[in-house]
Amino acid sequence: MTRLICVASGKGGVGKTTVAANLGAALNEFGMNTLIIDGNFTTPHLGFHLGVPLYPKTIHDILRGEANIEEAIYVHPSGLKVIPGSISISDLKSTKPEKLTEILLELLGTHDFVILDGAAGLGREPLTGMEATDEVLVVTNPDLPSVTDALKVIKLAEEFGSHILGVVLNRVKNTQHELTVDDVESLLGYPVISMVPEEPKVDESIAAKTPLVLYAPDSRAAIEIKALAAKLAGIEWTPPSVERRGLLARLFGFLRR
Repeated sequence: MTRLICVASGKGGVGKTTVAANLGAALNEFGMNTLIIDGNFTTPHLGFHLGVPLYPKTIHDILRGEANIEEAIYVHPSGLKVIPGSISISDLKSTKPEKLTEILLELLGTHDFVILDGAAGLGREPLTGMEATDEVLVVTNPDLPSVTDALKVIKLAEEFGSHILGVVLNRVKNTQHELTVDDVESLLGYPVISMVPEEPKVDESIAAKTPLVLYAPDSRAAIEIKALAAKLAGIEWTPPSVERRGLLARLFGFLRR
């Protein structure tokens, strides 16, 4: 069964594309047949994260009926499949976002996961993305403006009848002024299913055109996103730090004998 998941946010800058790209890469690492699609038709960024900003065929070509799905799929060196968006202003013309539902329906049965990196905000594009998918994963930062906009996204997703998987609290710095998990859950009415810490290596990974979960797999942010991927895939996965602690505990136990 193919799961169609829209990664959504109420505002730009919260790290939605970073979460989407790395979630897809982590699912792929776990053996899930995964495809990520750039659902931001105005300002697409997914291609920059994965090294394909100028791919010959894009989601725009598919929406215009000028390419089929297979022509627009790029396979990242990691094996992750991507349909990027076009960064050309001219490609905005004649693009038909309403065809997105039709495109996603064609993908049913072809992949385990199809992740749509939805457009930020509450305009036509993000609404189209949520309407075209079955499940919504909401990304926000632990500050009041971001959470307030995330609440609007949730209310709209509920109107579409989407299943809201939960909230990813991204770029957590553990400072005093941040909202707590309890605050966020109380405001949004849904559980925080992942807390991804602020990670300086994210910018390095984008420059290297490699998802963080592959570029710096032992970083705290990468481990948290892998844990989220394992949860969504129903896979039991033990973070490396826990494995190491278990190994040390067994070693010290042996030495004490």
